[in-house]
Amino acid sequence: MKRPIDFRIVRALVKRDSRIYFTNPTGYVFITLFIFLSAAAAFWQRRFFSSNLANLDQLNTLFPYLLVFFIPALTMAVWSEERKLGTDELLLTLPATDVEIVLGKYLAALGIYTASLVLSLSHVAVLLWLGSPDLGLMLGNYFGYWLVGAALIAVGMLASLLTANATIAFVLGALMCALFVFVDSAAGMFSQGLGRLLAPLGVTRHFSDFARGVVSASALLYFLSLAGLMLYLNVLLISRRHWPPKADGYPMWAHHAVRAVAISVALVSVGAAAGWAALRLDVTAERLHSLSGETSRLLGELTEDRPVFIQAFVSPEVPEPYVQTRANLLGILAEIDAAAGPRVQVLIEETEPFTERAREARERFGITARQIPNLGGARAGFTEVFLGLAFTCGAEEQIIPFFDRGLPAEYEIARSIRVVARTERKRVGVVNTEARLFGGMDFQTFQSRPEWPVVAELKKQYEVVQISPAVPITQELDGLLVALPSSLSQQEMDHVADYIEAGHPALLLVDPLPVIDIGLAPLERPGANRNPFMQQGAPPKDKGDVRSFLARFGVSWDPSRVLWDAYNPHPDLAHLPREVVFLGAGNENPDTFNANHRASGALQEVVLLYPGTIGPSAAPGIEFTPLLKTGRTSGSFPYQQLVRRSLFGAQLARNLPYRPDAVDYIAAAHVRGAASGPAGEGDGAAGDGARTNVIVVADLDFISDQFFEIRRIGPPNLNFDNVTFFLNSMDVLLGDESFVDLRNRRMRHRTLQRLEEQTRQFIEQRAREEQEAESEAETALAEAQRRLEEKVDEVRRRPDLDAQTKQIMARNLQEVESRRFEVMKANIESGKEAKIQRSEETMEAQIRRIQSGIRTFAVLLPPIPVFVLGVLIFIRRQKRERAGAAATRRLRS
Repeated sequence: MKRPIDFRIVRALVKRDSRIYFTNPTGYVFITLFIFLSAAAAFWQRRFFSSNLANLDQLNTLFPYLLVFFIPALTMAVWSEERKLGTDELLLTLPATDVEIVLGKYLAALGIYTASLVLSLSHVAVLLWLGSPDLGLMLGNYFGYWLVGAALIAVGMLASLLTANATIAFVLGALMCALFVFVDSAAGMFSQGLGRLLAPLGVTRHFSDFARGVVSASALLYFLSLAGLMLYLNVLLISRRHWPPKADGYPMWAHHAVRAVAISVALVSVGAAAGWAALRLDVTAERLHSLSGETSRLLGELTEDRPVFIQAFVSPEVPEPYVQTRANLLGILAEIDAAAGPRVQVLIEETEPFTERAREARERFGITARQIPNLGGARAGFTEVFLGLAFTCGAEEQIIPFFDRGLPAEYEIARSIRVVARTERKRVGVVNTEARLFGGMDFQTFQSRPEWPVVAELKKQYEVVQISPAVPITQELDGLLVALPSSLSQQEMDHVADYIEAGHPALLLVDPLPVIDIGLAPLERPGANRNPFMQQGAPPKDKGDVRSFLARFGVSWDPSRVLWDAYNPHPDLAHLPREVVFLGAGNENPDTFNANHRASGALQEVVLLYPGTIGPSAAPGIEFTPLLKTGRTSGSFPYQQLVRRSLFGAQLARNLPYRPDAVDYIAAAHVRGAASGPAGEGDGAAGDGARTNVIVVADLDFISDQFFEIRRIGPPNLNFDNVTFFLNSMDVLLGDESFVDLRNRRMRHRTLQRLEEQTRQFIEQRAREEQEAESEAETALAEAQRRLEEKVDEVRRRPDLDAQTKQIMARNLQEVESRRFEVMKANIESGKEAKIQRSEETMEAQIRRIQSGIRTFAVLLPPIPVFVLGVLIFIRRQKRERAGAAATRRLRS
């Protein structure tokens, strides 16, 4: 029976090997080289600045390849040097088991590697100086570095055990480490399917989890299994001296070979089982890679017999504005792939223009590259970027041709999965009003109006149908959308109201002043937006009583009042009138967004254009819940004061006297309760058990095209939640709140704030210089024009010339001076362009100088302390050797 491991012996061996390493300057050289190369991998690449993220993504990409050389350099002398010096016999005759000797050697090498990683924490210090990195992400990265090194050290030790030559041990170690690092890419050169099959056996795939800040059980088990298997082989080879020639008639090496293969197969099986379990921990502070509960529930509802296939065509590099979008997209896809198992199969294709994958994306799914402005410094250009996704499940297909910056990644992906996985969706009826959300032919202008983006957005989640209010509504619908009910006739209003009072939820968008078309305002006469010279089509219908229509649902609305608010958090939008109402946390009203309502609880900023105000009516049994309110410095104007009449039609007045009042105006509310029945019938309908369930928003323009475009582009300073609020409201009404949390989720990556600030200063300086050059050019041109006019006037004022002569001389002078003026104008324009070019070059040089300084500081400074310590150790060792030699000579003399 073997005795248990004596860790005192293991500790003694660790101290012995560690002392040898740290008293030798060669060890410090290796550590210095490791810190230098890792710093260069992290900060010297151009992508570090173009990505503008305070993380170690560039180092993560190259780290496994860096270890292919560093680990063999660290382990090449572990066994080979012992055999070369003959100390292996002494080591193996110690009162220690083979396991204890291997563990001692391994822990010593691991301790040296750990010390190298600790000293490389200077990379995190650099990121802290440049910005505010996610320390949880850094912890995940370094834990991954440690695990990869721990596994490959055992591989390198095995290579060192095979030879007594340190150089050969280094080469063997590099080849054996490369086998685990390059197994998937090498196999992929022959077949993509083979590469994907062997990818779980490689280091890179499992390390990618830690690189993203995710600690997964499968990756953890893989590295521990690889280290354990290699240590087992180390013990096995050391114990060869005890092997009998044969056992049971077979060579002993065959027994151990079969045993090693069996252990390998068992470890692979356990790793596969761990992968299926999908035990994962997101350690990032921003929870960048945590799937929401709704996404997890959605994935759990999928079946293996009808899996969803996701094929992503993504460019390997994207311009800085799309770096975070790409990271979010790939991160969510990786988590879905890990969590869903065979129910969702994800294939990420790194796609570049004019390649086979680009052709497949275009021909199969209609996904093409989009030209994105690449504003890197002063040089501007366009980069062709692929960020498209194709979802397929059976015959169902959903395509996202390009993933714009404003799209929330998890929400769009989860919604697309649900669309292709389920054929049944809730039905939303959109009532045909003068707003014409479905577009169509305008017979007044004979032009076709496009469909509003809001309809296309609803179609992504629901089945959307058109509803005619001219007849009673009898369709089976889960909800109703009514935009501008004020444009309906009284009979049409009654049909819509009857349907809502029958217990059908509805989203009502009323507006006292639709900016899209002032002629649609409730106070405008019917047909006010018609062209007076084109009278084709049916005559305009009389508008119904919209006040009574809303009063049936417990809402009071005065269509003659238009709100304004002085709050505007955007200096670059300061020119907008106050009737463009910004709702946000800075308007001094803590109740701007109802925090207790699912539709508005997570909103940050909403913009309304010339909105109205609503309130509760005196109807009994109604629960009136405000959702949106204006700020403390707000008020309202009468419609007639805002809209001025002229020969050119209705015009919006400007420079009005803004006098705030103490009223919190309500711009949106959720109304629930017993239906009151048609006007004049009291509570007649309430007895049927029907209940009112409507959300009323006093603005239509908040879902106009421009806000969908802003959401799509995702400018960093215009993060409006208009679309989110609209979709949240529709989900709440239909009782399908599964996507509300996903839609509200905001994923934030840490950026290089110090660099951004310095770059912003240079950009502002460049803008000032260009503006000055433009102003100087305009002044010079105005002065030249003035001189020309003065010379012509001087000729015309001469009394000694008759009128005809004056005219001839003035014309000749004007022609000559005009030619001079054109030459002067060309020179002035050329000088202006030269100044702008110099400004751009100066800014580019300043930005490059900053980046060069950061590179130099980040790469050269961290290794210096370790290098100096190595030099001191070397000097100390030389002094000791000289002192020992002198003492020896004295003894001999």
